[in-house]
Amino acid sequence: MSAFIVNGEAWGIVRVKSGDPRLIDRTNHYRLATTDPITKNIYIDVNVTPPLLDRVLLHEVAHAITISYGIIDNLHIILPSYLWTTVEEIIAQIVENFSIEAVIITSGSLSRPICINDYCLGGDIDANG
Repeated sequence: MSAFIVNGEAWGIVRVKSGDPRLIDRTNHYRLATTDPITKNIYIDVNVTPPLLDRVLLHEVAHAITISYGIIDNLHIILPSYLWTTVEEIIAQIVENFSIEAVIITSGSLSRPICINDYCLGGDIDANG
């Protein structure tokens, strides 16, 4: 898996063994994957494979987007701390789910794949055109 850039920040993707402490989230639960705003890494359990891997990575990239664009920092300013984790998950799910729906709707409305920054999505072609 390749590293990626969000809003000028480099992010890495690291596969780790089940039970790795980097898979423990802030609520002290093991997860299939976590996103670390300090190291700018996404950690994914090596046992997660496609098609689940696709959805898990998409969700974690959504977290990276909310971190790199300062959305999370702004939420932490305006919300009490007991709501942070819940709201962060809701926002990541919105970015994840609605971005997929937006591509599907736009592609369907145009009756063709949509192309942005040399990447084409939707229709009968893959994400890299």
